[in-house]
Amino acid sequence: MKVEVFYDTLCSWCRVGKVNLHKAIDKLEKEGKIKHEDIELVFRAYVIYPDLPVEGGDYKAIQIANDDTADWDPAKNTPIHRWAKRAGLNFNFDRITVKPNTFKSHQLLYLVRDIKPEAFEPLLNDIQQAWFEDGLNISNIDVLCALAKKYVNDIYPLREKVLAGEKLEDVKRDTFEIAENKYNIDLCPMFVFDEKVKLEGAILESKFEEALLGKLEPNL
Repeated sequence: MKVEVFYDTLCSWCRVGKVNLHKAIDKLEKEGKIKHEDIELVFRAYVIYPDLPVEGGDYKAIQIANDDTADWDPAKNTPIHRWAKRAGLNFNFDRITVKPNTFKSHQLLYLVRDIKPEAFEPLLNDIQQAWFEDGLNISNIDVLCALAKKYVNDIYPLREKVLAGEKLEDVKRDTFEIAENKYNIDLCPMFVFDEKVKLEGAILESKFEEALLGKLEPNL
């Protein structure tokens, strides 16, 4: 089964959704209902805020303008915090100052995937942790390259390729042609199973299990 994972590096629900997907795969494999090697995960960028300045924007000002400040609850008692806790994740929204333009982060991820496919998900995890937990500006190429150095011996060529726009068209294709035009994405993350079933937004592990076992009616 092919599972297309549409994500953004600044998307909190994408981070939680990926954990729940992996939990569902691991659970079903342990139960002997699927084989891990039979599941092909295809990660595709979906840039939620394509019009942000290259260097990013003022996080708090953007959230206030969008009337989206609930996640700042100091008690961390909001839906995303509760879901994150169950997934073993943490979010420190109070540390964030920059709403990032995520094109460069996706370009770098695609470039790393080309040379070291097994590093893609660990690097994605690191980029998301850097923003959601440490408050780093993941619009910044130097921040991104510092994270990628763990997986790539010589990061300088990749840095130059990102700045030259390499993989930018691939990111735009996945965002606009595939996510928006082909699958009519409404919410991010979006998970598409064999081009027949899509799940979007906050998704329980049990719903992933149903999709992986082919129990959901096609909706595409």
